Amino acid sequence: METPRVLIRPAPQYEPPLRVDDVALATLPRPVPRQRPPAPPPATRQALSTATTEARRFAIATVTLVLEVLDRRRTVAQLEPHVTRGLLDQLTILSRSTAPASSASLRRVHIQMGGPGAAEVFGSFERGGRVLAFAARIEQLPCRVRTPPEKRKRTLLPRLVEYRWQLVDFTIA
Repeated sequence: METPRVLIRPAPQYEPPLRVDDVALATLPRPVPRQRPPAPPPATRQALSTATTEARRFAIATVTLVLEVLDRRRTVAQLEPHVTRGLLDQLTILSRSTAPASSASLRRVHIQMGGPGAAEVFGSFERGGRVLAFAARIEQLPCRVRTPPEKRKRTLLPRLVEYRWQLVDFTIA
């Protein structure tokens, strides 16, 4: 019986020879990988967490109120402290022009903070067996606070201003 012969050959060249340009590119400095910015101090993280919680509570309450106004279960006047003037006018016209066959119920709300005083809100609600999406923007805007009459008479206090969450934009898709 004859044993088979095995022939071993060197592997063929599979890369082209180096050129001068390739050597020049190989010697260029490599880009430095981007580093993450340092984590904010715990106090800042705590403040952002508190702002996110407040924004979420406000968003859920206000979007629910807007849906009830659009369903004509509430009056538009109840939106005044929560919505900017321009958006209030738009919601007034919208609530008068549509007569929904069924009421809407809020399903999900998500918050994306754009900073300590602004947030994007998006989510879904159900109306008549259909699931619809909404998007909104809330911001902390200055609002004048009324001073009690007894304090106004005794001292000349300047008008007090505090920042409150306001619904700035609202869209139903």
